[in-house]
Amino acid sequence: MLALVCAGAVGASALDEEKKKPVPRYTNEDLERVAPYRDETGVNSKPVVAPAAEAPGSPGRVRGEEYWRRESERLRDRLRPLRERAADLRLRIEERRRRPPSRRGGADTQGAAPVAALEQRLRVLEERIRDTESRFEDRARRERALPGWLR
Repeated sequence: MLALVCAGAVGASALDEEKKKPVPRYTNEDLERVAPYRDETGVNSKPVVAPAAEAPGSPGRVRGEEYWRRESERLRDRLRPLRERAADLRLRIEERRRRPPSRRGGADTQGAAPVAALEQRLRVLEERIRDTESRFEDRARRERALPGWLR
């Protein structure tokens, strides 16, 4: 009986495949037929206004590898205390989770902040770190710094 049910399911899926709409195939004749309209798609269009980074005479836009490596190091130095604080918060959260619950069922006897508050502080700190890094990377990308210069 199980074999009949399985055979019925296979047969039903085969019927579904037959009912499916066929996938269109494009040939070289199709491409040759639409080739005269290629420029109408915007493939060869030119921007009306030049991008700001390419504007002639824009001061301070061309910065080399040494500048970006130095800026990257400065950013790491600025973020180091924040990363250390985040690591300390992670450690405190882990310690709080390992600690057995209080027998009284109320607040902790040591008066430490609840885990949820520590996690919230950690989320805010990590978001601040990510935001600072993202702004720096965006600035570097706009000024055409190579990614390897930021590492």
